[in-house]
Amino acid sequence: MKAIFGILAIIVITQAGFVQKYPLNYSNKRNIMSIMTEVESKLKARNPLDSIKGILNAFKSEVASEQGIHDEVYYAQKTECDSEIDYRSKEVQDANSILTSANGILKTAKIIKGKSSATLDATEEILNTATRHIEMINSARKEDTQSYNRAAVSFNDAINAIDDSIDLATALAKGQISLAQVAELSTKLLKSALTTKLIQEFRQPMAALAAITQEDDASAAERLVQLLQTLRSAVETAWTDYTTQNQLALQQFMGQKDLYTTTQERLDKAKSRLVAKLEANEGVISVQTAVAQAAINRRSRNQNLLEDANDLCHSFDVEYEAVTAGRRQELILINELERLATRRAAEQQS
Repeated sequence: MKAIFGILAIIVITQAGFVQKYPLNYSNKRNIMSIMTEVESKLKARNPLDSIKGILNAFKSEVASEQGIHDEVYYAQKTECDSEIDYRSKEVQDANSILTSANGILKTAKIIKGKSSATLDATEEILNTATRHIEMINSARKEDTQSYNRAAVSFNDAINAIDDSIDLATALAKGQISLAQVAELSTKLLKSALTTKLIQEFRQPMAALAAITQEDDASAAERLVQLLQTLRSAVETAWTDYTTQNQLALQQFMGQKDLYTTTQERLDKAKSRLVAKLEANEGVISVQTAVAQAAINRRSRNQNLLEDANDLCHSFDVEYEAVTAGRRQELILINELERLATRRAAEQQS
């Protein structure tokens, strides 16, 4: 019998070490070694078997009660663990979903930014070209206006020189003109022929004027007057044609300027829209970058919490299984002790 109790003692010592690895505060309230000692004492004193079984049953009830409490604590912990793991898993999934969406929006926004920037560069280049054309048209028109004004002076001087020459020819017929005056008017006519570019028209009247200085002939003077009057009409016609051409050029100028100005206005509006689009797109990029970073931080934080929860819950499972196994082993020992005590009591009675 002592050998049997020795074996049980070894098993109890081993089990005690196993339980001590996963200690519970309430497991210290009972001591299986003291139970074994008490049972041994009662057997030696030949106490009734029922009293011994009462001690053992009380031990069993204590183990069962403790297991029940531990079950309640474990399943409450398991419920909390499952809830926490489910919550953190959903947080990680939600963060991944937000991150995927933000990255998709960012990718699209960056593509739009690239295309809009390229379009803006092309628009600005065309706009600069249109602006340069308008400047060139304005510069050309300014030169045309100055040329027209100079021509107006030249044609006016030519008319005045012709009128003076007609007066000279009339006075010449009366013998009231000097050679110096003739020379002066010849110079003016020559200058007018050059500035108006009507050299062919001026040639015959100027030749007649030069010839009349050598002839004291009234009919020659009258013929000069006729040539000068014809010249005056030619100059007036040339000026009218020049003015008409200038008006046509002005219309063309205005047409080109209006065309380029309209193009410039349209490009300015397009540029403003592109700039606004780029600014709005930059806002989207800024916001979605912040959203993506927040999602990354959220995912990382919840991933760490999820791993911690898994580790902690696993430790709960390990502890529960270990301590429950220890209690089962205690019950096995108590049942074996009860069997031995029953056998010992039967031997004492025989």
